[in-house]
Amino acid sequence: MGRAEDSYNHLSELNRLYLSTIETLAMAIDAKDQITHGHIRRVQLYAVGLAKQMGITDDSLLKAIEAAALLHDMGKLAVPEHILNKPGKLTPAEFEKMKLHAGVGADILSAIDFPHPVVPIVRHHHENWDGTGYPSGIRGVDIPIGARILSVVDCFDALNSDRPYRPKLSPEEAFSVLRERRGVMYDPLVVDTFIDA
Repeated sequence: MGRAEDSYNHLSELNRLYLSTIETLAMAIDAKDQITHGHIRRVQLYAVGLAKQMGITDDSLLKAIEAAALLHDMGKLAVPEHILNKPGKLTPAEFEKMKLHAGVGADILSAIDFPHPVVPIVRHHHENWDGTGYPSGIRGVDIPIGARILSVVDCFDALNSDRPYRPKLSPEEAFSVLRERRGVMYDPLVVDTFIDA
């Protein structure tokens, strides 16, 4: 019984350390990008809720989605502030620099031995359903389900927030954009479930 209790205490301590590490990294991301303050918390709430709505019950996958939602913009630490906070449209060169954040974030996070599949979700959250996304150009169900969920809620929150280059859209206007991109950028089932929920 003593050994079992020691093991339980050790696992509890590791879990606490894991969660505090994620929280610290998330705060660093949020501090870097002052325009989107609070974005990652909202995305986390939406992503976990949508995953459950879609019937995902695997605890490891839910924990991966929860962590990836907080850490999905980790790679923005490598993007210059003048690009992150630019009030107008990005130039093609600036957009290419911005696109690096998905792969860079996944590379940074791959140094952490996560107990859940966090890195593939972060790496592929800008892949498109039709294969035109980045960084790998994968398509359809080859995109991890956590990344497909994250991409929809990430877009919704971005549209539903004020940005330097445009005022926020209403939820209905944001849903309209998601419907337009359904089957092109986003998994139709994920979009439909999110809007229905």
